[in-house]
Amino acid sequence: MTQSFSYSTSFVLDKAHFLECFEESVISQGAKDYIKAAIIGFVGLLLLFVVGTNHYAAFFVVVLSAVEALSVYYKKTWWLWRQMLSKAYNHTVEVIVDEQGVTTKSFHVNSQLDWQDVKKISTTSRGVLLHHAGGRNYLSNNYLSDDALKFIETKAKENN
Repeated sequence: MTQSFSYSTSFVLDKAHFLECFEESVISQGAKDYIKAAIIGFVGLLLLFVVGTNHYAAFFVVVLSAVEALSVYYKKTWWLWRQMLSKAYNHTVEVIVDEQGVTTKSFHVNSQLDWQDVKKISTTSRGVLLHHAGGRNYLSNNYLSDDALKFIETKAKENN
């Protein structure tokens, strides 16, 4: 008879944790990230020099492309700042990994991600990414035990 697995731990959502989550879960494509800004800028320049429409509208589109380029450039800073302004910042989160799935509990949010909803599990250098229909969840190695990591690896083999 197999014994059911259950692992529980808690940690504080601090700047270091949010930074690790961003670095491990956000996929950067380099220059490809700036394509939308370049297209908007090109359209703005076309409006300005070729079409000859209202210059205010054309300059607005050009400035919009610059804002888009800045948002790509400062994506990490902006995301980290937003997380630090959230009500969850500096609060304790309890993570439970068991046969049913991964449960996170805090004062503000309680969520359950069942293993059957996980489409793919990928390992990064500092943690584990759980891919599901709603996006990706990141679990850091800093708060997972070796047994919990082995259990997640077995679930990854079952799901992949």
